[in-house]
Amino acid sequence: MKIMPNGFRRALLKISGEALGGDKGFGFDGPKITWIAQEIVSAHVPERQIGVVVGGGNIIRGNAAASIGAHPLVGDEMGMIATVINALALRSAIRSLGHSARVMSSFEVGRFVEAFSRELLIKSLEDGEIVIFAGGTGNPCFTTDSAAALRAIQMEADVLIKATQVDGVYDKDPRNHPDAVRFDSITSEDVLRKRLKVIDAASVEILGRRAIPTIVLNLHVQGNIRRALLGEKVGTTIFA
Repeated sequence: MKIMPNGFRRALLKISGEALGGDKGFGFDGPKITWIAQEIVSAHVPERQIGVVVGGGNIIRGNAAASIGAHPLVGDEMGMIATVINALALRSAIRSLGHSARVMSSFEVGRFVEAFSRELLIKSLEDGEIVIFAGGTGNPCFTTDSAAALRAIQMEADVLIKATQVDGVYDKDPRNHPDAVRFDSITSEDVLRKRLKVIDAASVEILGRRAIPTIVLNLHVQGNIRRALLGEKVGTTIFA
């Protein structure tokens, strides 16, 4: 049984690269990366399995690539490489806590990073490893949200958890609009119809077709990921 009475058995966690940069949002903030690793490990309680997709925005973003004359497709490729660096950093932090973690990339990197294999992925999850996915989808023009949706399907996740800078889905950006209203839950159709920007439209549609719910929560509240996995009400749930 994939959905347990007290929560979700298998989850895909999506975090931004900016989160690894701490308050600055760029580069690496060692204490913050360790804190994120601790949150992931604490959520990896018995009978729970976790995959992680991490972005690369703390290292390179499209406008920075454009500033040196890089074609947008090349900028996307630079971003995919940045996610490999972030995945290695997060793996190191998780391992330093005494937990097993593995990095898989959507493209060949070298002997220190394994190429994605669904068979190895499932085995690793069942063996108790946290699996970190790097390289996005392996193709330009796709966001790491799309990569998270793809990996969620491939790992047969029960839920996708998007850990962000805000505590859920709002009708408008709460950082710019004090009167923004937060949804406790919302359907994927309404997210698309209202053009809400918390997760890209392609990901919402992909997850909706496979009936995988998405929980949007605040990464920076201690215990949020664990509580969501245990079935407690946290953030906003997007129902397929």
